[in-house]
Amino acid sequence: GEHGSVCTFGPLIHNPQEIARLEERGIHQASEVAEVGEGAIVLSAHGVDPEVESAAQECGLEVIDATCPFVKRAHGHILSLSKEGYAVVILGDRGHREVEGLAARAGGQAEIVSSAEEVARLPFHQRCGLVVQTTQRPEALREVAGALAERCPELRVFNTICEATVRRQESARELAEQVGTMVV
Repeated sequence: GEHGSVCTFGPLIHNPQEIARLEERGIHQASEVAEVGEGAIVLSAHGVDPEVESAAQECGLEVIDATCPFVKRAHGHILSLSKEGYAVVILGDRGHREVEGLAARAGGQAEIVSSAEEVARLPFHQRCGLVVQTTQRPEALREVAGALAERCPELRVFNTICEATVRRQESARELAEQVGTMVV
């Protein structure tokens, strides 16, 4: 783009209206770093693969990191678990951009599970570290942590669920109980 252009790597957030508003202001999405040319690239709230960041720096782009602080904290836990020799287990939705970014930080070695049932098919590890996608339900974390604790002699659990998400989900549930029909 022209000098001083800004683009985001993939959609910045899960909000089509906001993304359309950014487009109107000339902030476009790129799916490849090479598309950008020059200017600044904004890393999305979900976090990106570290390779994207280094590629952007090599192309001389200004990198603006908009990764959610909760996601960033999860990244930090995964990096230290990997370094300390723990098997990394991620509770999350396979294929979700946040989960892919988390898994990338374990050097592609992370096990991804979406339920306690899936824990049963994991290979045995002496030491496991559990990190959770920021938008998962606390109940799911409790169930998966419980199932892992039965199989793994040494387990470290990091609750990286975003409190704002939990509060939104709770108020949506409360509202749903009070109304006949609810459209989200």
